[in-house]
Amino acid sequence: MKKVLEVVVVAALLGTASAAYATPSTTYWTPATTYTQPFLIPHITYDTYVAEKGMLQNDYGLTIGVLPWEKLQGEVGVDVFMPTARTPGLPLPSGKPAYTKDNTYLNAKLTLPENAFATWQPGVSVGMQSIGFTKNYSDYNHLHGTIAKTFPYVGNLGVGGYYGGNKNLYVSSDGKTERSGFMLAWTSPDLNVKVTGLDKIVFVADYASGKNVFGAGGVGAVFYFTPAIDILTGPVWFNDSKLFKSLYGTDFMWTVQLDVDIDFSKPKPAPKA
Repeated sequence: MKKVLEVVVVAALLGTASAAYATPSTTYWTPATTYTQPFLIPHITYDTYVAEKGMLQNDYGLTIGVLPWEKLQGEVGVDVFMPTARTPGLPLPSGKPAYTKDNTYLNAKLTLPENAFATWQPGVSVGMQSIGFTKNYSDYNHLHGTIAKTFPYVGNLGVGGYYGGNKNLYVSSDGKTERSGFMLAWTSPDLNVKVTGLDKIVFVADYASGKNVFGAGGVGAVFYFTPAIDILTGPVWFNDSKLFKSLYGTDFMWTVQLDVDIDFSKPKPAPKA
C-alpha cells in the first residue's frame, strides 16, 4: 500500500511541480519581499531553471502595480509556463493532455511600504500566487506574508510564511501533506558599478521551508544593465531531494531570470542651459 501511495504522489506531482514558483515580485525563489511593482509600470519576466538532467518549465510573466498611493501599494500579475508538455510528461488528472490554459496562473499582493508611517516601521506584504484554474492540478492558491526591514551596511532582511490552499498539491515524496512553512530573505545594499553597460550589482538569497514543490532556497547576483533591466542568476536547491530527483534526476538547478520594467510616463524635460 505504501508503494502504491508513493507512485500516486509522484505521478500527481510530475504534472504540477514546475508551477509552484509562479512569480509575483520575488527575492530569488520566494515571494519573501515587500517590494511591490510601482503603479502602472509593467514588469516583464522570463525565468529559467535548468540542470544537466532536467529543467522546470520556462516562466513568461507580467506584473503591474495597481494602486496609486504611497502608503498602500498593490500589484497583480499573470504567469504562463511553457512548454506545456513536461518531461517525462503526464496528462491532467482527468487523463486529458495539459494545454496553456492549464498552465496559466494569477498572483496579487498588497503592501504597506517600509517607513510609510514611521521611520521604524518595517514593510508588510500579504498576497497570493499560483492561482490556477484546473482543480488538483494548478490551483495551488499559495498564500504568503512577509515583514521586511532595511538596515545600514546589511541590506534588506525579510521573514515570512506561506500556506498552500490546496492540500492535494503540497505533498512530500513520502506522501505527507506539508502545506505551510516559513520564508527568509536577504537583499544586499547596492554595489554601484556605474560603468558603461552595467549600472549596479545586488546580491540576494532566500529560503522556503517544507518538503513540497515550493520548499527550496538559493543565492545569486542581480546584474542591472540599467535601472530597469537586469538579469538574476545563481543556484537553487530543493528541500525534498527524493521528490525532485524522481521528477528531474536532480535536486539542484541553475536559474537565469531576465527582468524588464517598462515606464510609459513622459520623460521630464531637460533643464534649460
